[in-house]
Amino acid sequence: SYPFLEIIGEAGSGKSTLVEFLWKLVGRRDYEGFDPSKSTAAARARNFAQVSGLPVVLIEGDRDTDTAKQRAFDWNELKTAYNGRSVRATGVKNGGNETREPPFRGTIVIAQNAEVTSSDAILQRLVHLSFDKAAHTPETKALAEQLERMPVEAVSGFVLAATTREKKVLEAVFERVPAYTDALLAHPEIKSVRIAKNHAQMQALVDALRHVVKLTDEQHRQTKDLLVEMAIERQRAINADHPYVQAFWELFEHVDSKTTEESINHSRDPELIAVSLVEFEERLARRGLRLPCDMTEMKRHLRTSRVRRFIDIKTVNSRITHASKKCWVFRLER
Repeated sequence: SYPFLEIIGEAGSGKSTLVEFLWKLVGRRDYEGFDPSKSTAAARARNFAQVSGLPVVLIEGDRDTDTAKQRAFDWNELKTAYNGRSVRATGVKNGGNETREPPFRGTIVIAQNAEVTSSDAILQRLVHLSFDKAAHTPETKALAEQLERMPVEAVSGFVLAATTREKKVLEAVFERVPAYTDALLAHPEIKSVRIAKNHAQMQALVDALRHVVKLTDEQHRQTKDLLVEMAIERQRAINADHPYVQAFWELFEHVDSKTTEESINHSRDPELIAVSLVEFEERLARRGLRLPCDMTEMKRHLRTSRVRRFIDIKTVNSRITHASKKCWVFRLER
């Protein structure tokens, strides 16, 4: 399996500078990645099949613009790439039933301002790096500009150094991943085997990197310690609801009445919540309240609700009006 790297952070925090510099290490200049929300399925499939041993970098697939919301990229398209399988099958034009499913032989980097919002299956595949401007100084700005000006010729020898040491690199990874995985799973907060394995692979790669470039013992230790913290944070992210979803349920509790006549929970089943989002918005407006984002964006996040798990959008027989009502249905936490 190939863990996906997610690099997120506010504009100007250094994501593009980092990604473009990493491309220089493998000899590619003036490139960051491509926007999947502006690409057709065929174009995306070709991008994934073009190379092996190199990443595919997806940029700004979750932008907050109205156009992006209308054409939002479904991250679940990437699930098969995690295990090296094809992201898209195409028919072979020969009059027969043959299909072509080129395997994926690289890894995926996602670089954007907002965190990826998707199913648990995708979120567990991510190794998450968050950038901000908190530590930016004139000195760090000068260093970043040095990276930007650095010519490809000065650093592209990295790919040659890595490939000529391929045996040692692979031995380090294959030998150490099982022990690192077990150590992460022994942590009381880490429950997901996939999260443990992904971050264990990254720890083993840090070991392998010492065969290619010089790392001090302190740099090596701090990086591996950081990966443990990242694994814990990823597990917490999987367990928790998105902040927008948390805000939604706080508002729901605030405006929902315990009396049947004034309630906005139409479910007859005490273990379910059935809420009409149109009615909910109207109730908020009457009280001078509002959602933390527009309803289109909120619907996208509500599908990921965990504490009150999203079940379906369907018509229910309302316990309030005794008539049919189209509702979003969730299961109450136990």
